[in-house]
Amino acid sequence: MRITKVSAYAVKSRTAYAMSGAVRPGEQLPGTDYRRFAPHRQLYSDRSEAALVRVETDEGLVGWGEAQAPIGPEVVLTAVEKVLGPTVLGLDPCATTARYLDMYETLRVRGQIGGFQQDAIAAIDTALWDVRGQACGLSVAELLGGRLRDTLPVYVTGLREKSPDGRRAEAADWAARGFGVKPCMGFDARADGAEVVGLREAMGDDAFLAVDGMWGYSLPQARSLGRVLERAGVAFFESPIAPEDVEGHRVLTSVLDIPVAVGEPLRTRHQFLPWLTGRAMDIAQPDLMRNGVGETVAIATLAAAHHIPVALHTGVVTVVGMAASWQVAAALPNFAVQEFQPVMLETFNPLVDQPLTVADGVAHVPTGPGLGIDVDTERVERMSTSRVELGL
Repeated sequence: MRITKVSAYAVKSRTAYAMSGAVRPGEQLPGTDYRRFAPHRQLYSDRSEAALVRVETDEGLVGWGEAQAPIGPEVVLTAVEKVLGPTVLGLDPCATTARYLDMYETLRVRGQIGGFQQDAIAAIDTALWDVRGQACGLSVAELLGGRLRDTLPVYVTGLREKSPDGRRAEAADWAARGFGVKPCMGFDARADGAEVVGLREAMGDDAFLAVDGMWGYSLPQARSLGRVLERAGVAFFESPIAPEDVEGHRVLTSVLDIPVAVGEPLRTRHQFLPWLTGRAMDIAQPDLMRNGVGETVAIATLAAAHHIPVALHTGVVTVVGMAASWQVAAALPNFAVQEFQPVMLETFNPLVDQPLTVADGVAHVPTGPGLGIDVDTERVERMSTSRVELGL
């Protein structure tokens, strides 16, 4: 079997992935759909954006993958068109390790071992695993050694109500329905701590409550807030300080009694390794849309060797990325909990013939071959603002 066509789509929905609480209007960048929410400097889109990849073979099998590209998915499309697509055309899609190395080595010596390049590799890699599973008649979870679980406990990221009282009621409602909650914070350590205490009171002592610091605190602020989170019984403290500060995170893990979770900006096992060996994280959060299937498993295996659990990250994500993440999570011995974006599920479930299911606090892992979903290409094309196509 050979790869005969590679297509990539910049998919955009008018549904916005709003900052938690949407308490600030944000600063719009001129001529773009992108804005900042002070004091954070990272960009967010007025739309939900992603990059999808479709791989076709000479035996009629079609695989899908996704790159998490909430900003500038067109950059992923360029990497697919100019570098990565031509690298895999004509080759065996089932040789997933070989194809990953083919793509990774294209620009490795030039320092392109992260960012959009790696996101694009992740999308193609996932599509190849989808093809491989279909060729074998097995789900990706089964290809990885077997399903250890059919459902995944999930937590909801972000609270959308604009007032603290509204967010407490929203969190209590999710908890009553069996879901965990992870509010996005990083604005003011003292105010954030007070809000977490209120959320805990509203949700009850036994509900799953985590906190995303959005890389927004200094080390002293994170340490102080962490003490409040400890008393509130928070499950983990995600992304507390600057993402480059490995040593700062190591210090934080050594002084806090709650787990520190990191992983969203890291793309490869090589990038995770110093965090793991340095004990700078207590929970690893690889993002499959930035790592790919094979590399996510490699990262999880490294984490397991350090006795560290894995909670797969998902941000702005379509059902392609969700299905792929759930398949891998189902096969990981050290899996802990799955991030869930309900607005994204509602927005992108129409892309597949059989919708993904999340209910009563758990995600149901698809059982079909490959990713276990049947993506409707015409629906993807209708939601796309641009695409590239390469073929033999």
